[in-house]
Amino acid sequence: MEQKNIAKILLKYELGVSSKEENKLIESWYNMQRPEHWSLDTAEQEDRKNKIFLGIQQQIAPKPMLRKPLYRKLGWISAAAAILLFAIVFLFNQTRQDQPDTRAAIDQFKPGQEKAILKLDNGSSFDLNGSKAGVKIVNGTPVYLDGSAISDAELQSHELTIQVPNGGQYQVNLPDGTKVWLNSASTLKYPLQFAAEKREVSLSGEAYFEVRKDPHHPFIVKSRNQEVKVLGTIFNINSYSNRQFVETTLLEGSVNVNQHRLVPGQRSLISNVSIQILPANIEAAIAWKKGYFLFDNEPLDQILATLSRWYNVEFEYESPSTKQLTFWGSIDKNQSLSKTLTFLESTDQLKFDYKNGKIVVHNKK
Repeated sequence: MEQKNIAKILLKYELGVSSKEENKLIESWYNMQRPEHWSLDTAEQEDRKNKIFLGIQQQIAPKPMLRKPLYRKLGWISAAAAILLFAIVFLFNQTRQDQPDTRAAIDQFKPGQEKAILKLDNGSSFDLNGSKAGVKIVNGTPVYLDGSAISDAELQSHELTIQVPNGGQYQVNLPDGTKVWLNSASTLKYPLQFAAEKREVSLSGEAYFEVRKDPHHPFIVKSRNQEVKVLGTIFNINSYSNRQFVETTLLEGSVNVNQHRLVPGQRSLISNVSIQILPANIEAAIAWKKGYFLFDNEPLDQILATLSRWYNVEFEYESPSTKQLTFWGSIDKNQSLSKTLTFLESTDQLKFDYKNGKIVVHNKK
């Protein structure tokens, strides 16, 4: 078996779509290892990798079958990460050689960066400097986090709007000291000074909140179909309009979502007709803030919607049924789009092409 196919098997295992035979092969290899094997220098890693490839080469006979990934409960995450990194790079280099024009076209869509637009209630707007990392309020005036001025003009406004476009993210420190991280295609509206009885903001899109504690002034976030009320806590709200539900995930403290209380480790799913309180996957909910995306049995249309916002690119499906394919896996937000799509292509279920400024999604099954 070619090394290209072996690398695909490792990535299929990471994405949770490897066959029963592939699972047994990789896990039987793991069972033969001892923990001390994973403190390896570069030469030893290369030797170990070659032995893995040789073992897989001798045994593998693939048959597609969905499964739950197991590496999260095995004690080999650092080793698996090193091997999977090799597999991703190997597959990317092979694909880039096979389709140089397609990959070059896809890589015109760059990973997102720190950027946003500040809008005042008089209609004026200002592009925010990405190198300044965020904004805050000082003496009733919005400035960058380092204290430098946003503009030479006087910024007078009762309400401020921070709009993060596709391909961006940005931090906002509110007048009370609450910190907010905005994801791509998200908008936060808040007053220059909070009212005496409450602290209220409105959100569209996604944001991570670290609310400053103040038992006398509740903090309220209004978004699509919901109102979240807290005194001081850490939580994430995903209210993108393309999603069926608004999802609120609680990390610390407590919140009331439409008068339903969440405790840490819970999430609420709200539509215009229902509310559900469920256990949360904290890692998946806040991965975007930590520099990667984590998809937990996520449908393809949601995965590509996330990538569309981050890389500022449009996807087009050859067949609508492709949207319902589900995947599990983690993706570095800062890698090239072609590497990310190669990661998904490694499942042997998808193929991506570039056409007329869009990425076309093909179902290979």
